[in-house]
Amino acid sequence: MNIIGYVQTYGDTPFSERPLNEVDSLVFSELSYLNYSGIVRYTSPKFKLGELSSEEYISRLTEDTFFPKSNRKLLEAVALSRRFGGVKVGYFRERNDESREIRFAAMTFFWEGGAYVCYRGTDVTILGWKEDFNMAFRTRIPSQKIAEEYLLDVASKTDVPLVVGGHSKGGNLTLYACINAPAEVRERITDIYNHDGPGFRESVFETEGYKAIADRVHKTIPHDSLIGILLHHSDSYKVVLSRSVLIGQHNAFAWGVEDEKSFTELPETTGNSKLMDTTLRNWIDGMNDSERRKFVNALFTVIEGSGAKKVPEFTTDGLRKLRGMREAFRSLPDDEKEMMRTGGKDLMKIWVRSLFRIRDDRD
Repeated sequence: MNIIGYVQTYGDTPFSERPLNEVDSLVFSELSYLNYSGIVRYTSPKFKLGELSSEEYISRLTEDTFFPKSNRKLLEAVALSRRFGGVKVGYFRERNDESREIRFAAMTFFWEGGAYVCYRGTDVTILGWKEDFNMAFRTRIPSQKIAEEYLLDVASKTDVPLVVGGHSKGGNLTLYACINAPAEVRERITDIYNHDGPGFRESVFETEGYKAIADRVHKTIPHDSLIGILLHHSDSYKVVLSRSVLIGQHNAFAWGVEDEKSFTELPETTGNSKLMDTTLRNWIDGMNDSERRKFVNALFTVIEGSGAKKVPEFTTDGLRKLRGMREAFRSLPDDEKEMMRTGGKDLMKIWVRSLFRIRDDRD
């Protein structure tokens, strides 16, 4: 079963009888992708999830999400469940700033005696994906600082134990906020969930902030992970069976749920995932920050040449978008064109070398 089946099957047991677990965390993380703007405000929670199940609310909440049909089914199941239906959602904060390349959203879910501070992951916009790539050359992206401020503010408004988590970029924001929180806030955090979130610079894992929370971090990645292995990451994680392939493994609805408290676990990631991990690390480490910045900006100049503002738009009028991207590439300065050409070649060379190294290790 997936998280929808989990809610339908095990949703009758309240949190007071079965404490929050990793699957609940992914449910909340997926609910963070809903469009709460204009419905939930930055105030103490007023809405219960069970009160958001009318057709009017569901249509607004699931609009412009990656998986509107699955999100609708999840929200309907949540609203009917004893476990989630009474959970309140509040302190919704959203900030979108194209000039500063910010796509940020967070909200907090409350039940009796507990709260889940949840950060939204990468959304459907091209800007949201550009923000992810900026992590390759920035010590801190603006959304990470906003995430830190959000955690401190919510902590100041509540007195219950806190769980913090998110999926995709939301997992990265989760770790950043918790690492940089003052000790008195970190002490209130019982668990930290990072569901297939991209990593950080290697030095982050040597900081006192990370060491202080490491034993409470639960990282989960699908068995053929591509997103969760980006940049440097801890080697401590759980591998989850996913019923999709390639980038589709990142989809939370594809993750297998074993029982009332855990995912379907596998012993390790696939050879392909290990290969990509090694390849991407070596490729990124082979460039300095200035080169990474130039490469990412050139890459997204080409992508934006398509005219698309959201990822799903690439499924329509593909030839026109390809022509736009081609023209955008031609308009790049010669040095950036060459960087993109050689960067692609370098990535392929590293991939091949990594492939043979993994084969040798297996022999």
